[in-house]
Amino acid sequence: KNHWRDIVAEANAYGEVIVTNHSRPEVVVVSIDHFARLKKDASANDPLVTLREEFDRELAVLRDPGAAARLRKAFATSPTRMAKAADQSASSRKRRN
Repeated sequence: KNHWRDIVAEANAYGEVIVTNHSRPEVVVVSIDHFARLKKDASANDPLVTLREEFDRELAVLRDPGAAARLRKAFATSPTRMAKAADQSASSRKRRN
């Protein structure tokens, strides 16, 4: 408490200061610039962003005007027909690659 200004000055100079209590690290004081970089990096590397984008693309497909009819048709399809369609799809993907 008596050295707060010194801690702030050091954080601004070096980006961060580790504050100890009985020689054990207890807290870290970071400069506002360092904090802004940390937040920016965290946002840029957030795996939820990619998952949200993927979810939104999948949801857009379901909002397509013909999606309901296609889903009803898929759910009404027999397991044998579903397996045959899956095999055909896999075969066509192999030919494209």
